[in-house]
Amino acid sequence: MVMSVLLINIRQQGEDERMTLLREKETESLLKTLSLPVALTVTYTLREINTAFYIGPGQAENTLECLRATEAEEVVINAFISPRQEKNLEHLLGVPISDREAVILAIFFQNAHSREARLQIAKAEALYLKPRLQNREANLSQQRGGVRGAKGEGERKIELERRLIDQRMRALDREIGSVENIRKTQRKERERNGIFSFALTGYTNAGKSTILNALTGAGVTAEDKLFATLDTTTRALQLPNGQKVLLSDTVGFISDLPEVLIKAFSSTLEEALSANAIIIVADASHPDAYGCLKKTKETLFNLGALEKAKILVINKTDEIYDEIAYASLLREPYRIVETSMKEKRGIDKLLSAMADITDESYRTVTITAPISSDIISRIAKDGSIRNIDYSDDSITITARIRKDLAAKYAE
Repeated sequence: MVMSVLLINIRQQGEDERMTLLREKETESLLKTLSLPVALTVTYTLREINTAFYIGPGQAENTLECLRATEAEEVVINAFISPRQEKNLEHLLGVPISDREAVILAIFFQNAHSREARLQIAKAEALYLKPRLQNREANLSQQRGGVRGAKGEGERKIELERRLIDQRMRALDREIGSVENIRKTQRKERERNGIFSFALTGYTNAGKSTILNALTGAGVTAEDKLFATLDTTTRALQLPNGQKVLLSDTVGFISDLPEVLIKAFSSTLEEALSANAIIIVADASHPDAYGCLKKTKETLFNLGALEKAKILVINKTDEIYDEIAYASLLREPYRIVETSMKEKRGIDKLLSAMADITDESYRTVTITAPISSDIISRIAKDGSIRNIDYSDDSITITARIRKDLAAKYAE
C-alpha cells in the first residue's frame, strides 16, 4: 500500500499568493517524483520562525488534527528546518518529518546512476545525517516508506555514530577526488583537441535531456519528472556548417537547492563552466517560466559562467502557460530559438544557431606546406579539415580552425 503524506506549505507574511501556490505545486511535483501522493496540503503564514517547531505551536496542533483526519503517515514541510525542530515535530505528531532538503536528497538518490553521482549523493546524505545524530534516539537504520524510505537499498543501515560517518566521508572524498581527476583529464584532452563544446542548462524538467536526444540520439532518460537526469552526458554531433562539436547535458536547477547538494554536484556543474558556450533551456509551459529563467541565470552567475550563455531555447511552446512571461523570454539578449520537442519543431533552427556561434569562434584557413611535413596531424588537432590537394612537392589544406589557434598557421 502506497503511503500518503501531509504537506505543509509555508507562506511568508506579505508574500504574493501566486508565489505561494507555485511553491506548493513545485513541492507536490517533487513528491510525485517519489511516487508519494499528497493527502492534504496545509498552508501556514509565518510571522516569525518558531525555534521549537519552525511553525507556531497552534499550527503544530492543527497539523496533528489534520493527520488524524487524513490518516497521512508522514509530514513534509516545504522549508529547511533544524534537526531540533524536526525532532520536536516528530515527538508531537508521532509521524516521520521530512523537510525540503530531505525530499530533494531522496530524489537525487533515486535518480543517480553513475558511480560519480552515487558517490556525491552518499556524501550529501552523510552531511545531512551528521547534525541529526545527537537529536535522534530512533534507529535510523530501520527501513520505512515515504521520503526517507525512498532512499532505499539499505542505506539507512549505514553506521550512525559520528565517528563512523566522518570515516565514511573521508573515504568518499578520496573516491570523488579520483573520479574528478578523470573528468578533469577528459576536459583537458577536449581543450587540447580544440573541440568546441556546448552545455545545456536550465531549470529541472525544462527538456534538456529531450533536446540532447533529439540532436544526438543519445538515448538519455527523459521523463516528465523533476531531476530525472543527474549524470552528465556528453555526445558529439556535426552542425550544418560541418563543424564537429560536443554537447553536454547537466543537472537541472531549482529554487532553494540545498547547499549540501550544490557542493556535492559542484564538479558536475563545472561542465557548464568549462563549456565554450551555454544553451539555456526555458520551459514555456511552466507557470513561472520567467522566474525559472532568472533562477538559472543567477546560478550561472554564481558559477562564473553567465557570460558564456549564448542561446536561449524556449521549449514546450505547444503548451505556453503565461503569454506575458513568454513575451519576457522573447526579449532576453540571446539568440532565441523556439522549440517543441513534442511536435519536433525548432530542431533545425537550434542547430543553425549553434553553427552561428561556432562561426564566431572559428575561421576557414588555407595552408600550403611541404608534402613531407606533419601539417595534417597538427591541423586535425586544432580544427577540422575540409579539403586536401596534393601536388608533386606540396600539400594544400582547407580547414576550419579556432581563431585563437589560427595565428600559428599564418604564412
